Amino acid sequence: MKAYPVAAVALATLACLAGCSSTANNQGPPCNPCDPPDGAAGAALPGHDTNPDGVPYPNPPGGYGRAARLGNRPGNVMRNFKFLGYPNADKSQGLQTIALADYYDPCGRRAAMIHVTVAGIWCPNCILETTDIVAARASLDSQRVVVLQALADGKTQGVAATPADLDFWMAYEHVNFTEVLDPGLGNFGGFFNAAAIPWNADLDPRTMEIIDEGVGRVSDVSAGLTAIPAQPGYPVPAVCGDN
Repeated sequence: MKAYPVAAVALATLACLAGCSSTANNQGPPCNPCDPPDGAAGAALPGHDTNPDGVPYPNPPGGYGRAARLGNRPGNVMRNFKFLGYPNADKSQGLQTIALADYYDPCGRRAAMIHVTVAGIWCPNCILETTDIVAARASLDSQRVVVLQALADGKTQGVAATPADLDFWMAYEHVNFTEVLDPGLGNFGGFFNAAAIPWNADLDPRTMEIIDEGVGRVSDVSAGLTAIPAQPGYPVPAVCGDN
């Protein structure tokens, strides 16, 4: 993933002291002692443990993790994080539960790649990156790239984003893709050093494998497509071969 350097910024979560940080870890418990247990932030949200076709979200024998693909070595499968937000920027039904399971596509019928990004209203590079993604919507659709952006902070650095912040951000940026809340990095905080955003990751929708990830403004969110292997890095449900 091509990213441009950004100035380091202090980003404290509501539950942590400013000095906390984290690094990628292949498996097991959160590597940052300030992090809640994986998935805790979305654990209370109902349902969404299967994809739109009713296929259960992957549960790899080795567990979930945070490491991206490295050469021929598959990356970890990302946990089924859940959020409140607006699917495809549609606010007509109010805040909805949105989960990664909603984008799990083992047969590759709906998407070729899932691009996840984390932003804060106060972050200049987040503004620039989001503007680029909005402008690229038609191109991304043609490449079957699905975008999910999580708003972590509001207008003040280190202050968790609220629903009002989410509405402001979507109006300010004219957001035209799925936007969710991840207040204080309750879900994604364990994936990157919280001293720098935006953070971006690309997922293979067939397996929810992390293909690449990194901090900094990304010039082209579709660049991860070239890194997705022709054959999935993990087994896919047999239902794909039955259709």
